[in-house]
Amino acid sequence: MDKAVIWDTLSVDARTHLVDIQVFGQIDSTNLESLRQVKSGKRGTRLIVAEAQSDGRGRLGRSWMSPAGGGIYLSLIRSFGKDNKPIQSLSLVSAISVLKVVEALGGNSLQLKWPNDLLFQGQKLAGVLLELHVGIAANDLVFGIGLNLSLSDEDKSFIDRPITDLRSILGQRPDDSIVVAKIVNVLIENILIFENQGFRPFSEIWNSYDCHINQDIVIQVGNTRKVGKSLGVDETGGLILQMEDHRELVTGGEIFSSLGKI
Repeated sequence: MDKAVIWDTLSVDARTHLVDIQVFGQIDSTNLESLRQVKSGKRGTRLIVAEAQSDGRGRLGRSWMSPAGGGIYLSLIRSFGKDNKPIQSLSLVSAISVLKVVEALGGNSLQLKWPNDLLFQGQKLAGVLLELHVGIAANDLVFGIGLNLSLSDEDKSFIDRPITDLRSILGQRPDDSIVVAKIVNVLIENILIFENQGFRPFSEIWNSYDCHINQDIVIQVGNTRKVGKSLGVDETGGLILQMEDHRELVTGGEIFSSLGKI
C-alpha cells in the first residue's frame, strides 16, 4: 500500500476534505483505530488503511477475514451535525459507492444486499460496517469498508458463505492503493450529496441493484422473524416489507431468501 499513490489518485474534492491519511502494515482493525482516534479528540475527515487486520470485524459481531494482500481494509471518519438525517442509510450509500468503483474497474453482474453487502453472482465481494461515536456538539461516523482483492482457496475455506474477489472477477489483481483512492473519491462525493439531500437521490440506484427486490424474504431481527415480499427501499433507506395484511418499514436486521437458510 502506497500513501503517495493514494494521494495522487484522489480527486480534488477528496483532497480538500481529507485532513490525514494513515497507512498501517497490520493493525487490529481500522474501525477500532478510528474510534480510538476519535475518542482521543482528533477531528476532521480522516482515512485509515491497513494491509492486514488481526481483528477485522463485520456486521452483527462477525469477523472479517483480513490477510495481507487479500483485500482492501479501510475506514473513513466523518463528523456529522446532530440533525435528523437518517445516517444509518449511509451504510447503503457506502455499498453503492464501492459498487460504482468496481463497475468502473470492469466488474459487472453486481448486486446489492440490504443493508450493506456487495455481491457478484450471489457471492459476497464487499461489506460495510458503520460505527457511530456520539459527541457533545457533533457525532463522528466511521465508515468501515472491506473489499476482497485476492483470497487464496485456503482463506476462502474459513468463511462460512460464498465469497469472491476482484481478481476472480476481473482476471487480474488491481493495484490496492488505486482502488482505495477510487473508493474514497466516490464515497466522499456521495457523502456530500447525502449531507445536502439525504438518501433520496440514492433510493432508485439501490433498488436497481437490489438482489431481493420483489422476492419473498425473511428478515431476522434478534429473535424475531418477519416474512414478506421485499419492495426495495424508501427515501430513508428503510426496507419496505409487504406482509400478508400490511406493509412495514424495516430499519435493521438480516435478510434471508428462505426460512431454510436461517
